[in-house]
Amino acid sequence: MMAPAEAIARAGALLAAAGFVEVARGARAGSLYLAGPGGGQIRVASHRRTPRRRRQYPGVVASLVIDAPVSEAGLRERVAATLREFAGRAPAPT
Repeated sequence: MMAPAEAIARAGALLAAAGFVEVARGARAGSLYLAGPGGGQIRVASHRRTPRRRRQYPGVVASLVIDAPVSEAGLRERVAATLREFAGRAPAPT
């Protein structure tokens, strides 16, 4: 089992392997923001975004919240689900 901070870092690596690029890191809470190919971002964090933050950062089209220990297999399943969510919501390439 991985602690949330370790799982967030591992999720970032899995998303990078899928073609995402880290564009920001939240200094206080350790959130990661990764830009996808063609636009849109995935946020990986230990907590949910507030409605205010959703309005401020509309470019985040999918979030992966890891707030409890998770196994490697469980993390891979959650990353895969997040990628499917991203694919369904990401802006169409121009």
